[in-house]
Amino acid sequence: MTKPDHSWINDWKVGENPEREQKISKELVECFREFWVALDLDGKAKTTRNRYSNALHALGGFLVEKAISEDGLPMTTNELLAEHIDSAGGPLIHHDEEEWQNEIDMVCRKLSKHLKAKGRLA
Repeated sequence: MTKPDHSWINDWKVGENPEREQKISKELVECFREFWVALDLDGKAKTTRNRYSNALHALGGFLVEKAISEDGLPMTTNELLAEHIDSAGGPLIHHDEEEWQNEIDMVCRKLSKHLKAKGRLA
């Protein structure tokens, strides 16, 4: 994995609502790139970059699926983020992999803090 880029959009395609999937995916990539730069992750160790990259990639795929669900259709990208990440962590993505889930929770906590500081999350 690398830092967030537009190749991730193809990874997240579900095919049920292509226009919505594309819009949410692009906005998530931009959000994740801004977060990446703010934390200066390019200057961090490869293992740190990989942890963040893997967690953000998994979170993005999860959020795109939620965005096309019945509950998620009326939500903006920021609302989807606010619904699924907070200071406690993120959504349960890796049910049977506690270590991977802990990585997602750690990254989601930091992303939540970053977005709140930017005024994008309440």
